[in-house]
Amino acid sequence: MTAAHLDGSATIPRESTTDILRRIEAAHGTYATPPALAFDADGTLWEGDVGVDLFEAFLAGRCARPEAEAALRREAEAFGVAAEGGAHEIASALYAAFNAERYPEDRAFAMMAWAFAGWREDELAALVDRVLEERGHAGRIRPALLPILDWARSRGVPVYVVSASPRAVIVRAVARLGVAPERIAAMTPAVREGRLAPELGAPATYGEGKIRALERIFPELAVLAAFGDSAYDAALLRTAWVPVAVSPSPKLLAVADTIPGLVLLAT
Repeated sequence: MTAAHLDGSATIPRESTTDILRRIEAAHGTYATPPALAFDADGTLWEGDVGVDLFEAFLAGRCARPEAEAALRREAEAFGVAAEGGAHEIASALYAAFNAERYPEDRAFAMMAWAFAGWREDELAALVDRVLEERGHAGRIRPALLPILDWARSRGVPVYVVSASPRAVIVRAVARLGVAPERIAAMTPAVREGRLAPELGAPATYGEGKIRALERIFPELAVLAAFGDSAYDAALLRTAWVPVAVSPSPKLLAVADTIPGLVLLAT
């Protein structure tokens, strides 16, 4: 085991998959309530961000529909984002503001889900499949996490995924890892009369919202180990007996000393 320096004043233990599995195994027997593993998705289970991949394909194809325009315009006005034109132009302006850090992450990630307003769910599923294939999603899954997922299956430990990306893309992206849809919490647009609506149908899965979302589908909230890469995963990581940073962002490293017992997976 080695220690990685964060900011010159703190360190975080760097451990191999085998080391982390030993920690998880040791903690497993201490739970009276059957525990689970909880994972962030983008940047954690795989490299890159499938929600961003999907939204960039949405913009590239000029796929925004009139049903989204009014809500997109309200969002732009609320955050001082100059936007002219229709739904596509406003969505593009909001995405540019997000990349320039002028549009908050929580609102941007929610928008990237409900901006598909007017789409049928089967239409979105077809786009998701194309994007995952074109972006080589299967090859981006982190090999270091596969033994941990295998261990969970062998022990009957449920695996939950909590993501700020649109639910449609996360459900299909984690299917190859054996995670069932009922164990996924993600940004979920409302559906009316068979089409997506320009608003969320469930609370946002960002920051503290990740814990509330997990608790809705796993009321016991007995988290044996949690895995994340971003500062907005910190709340989720704090729920776990074994919190694990996976390829952490600088912002997560900056708050690492607020997450007791945090270890860094050597990928």
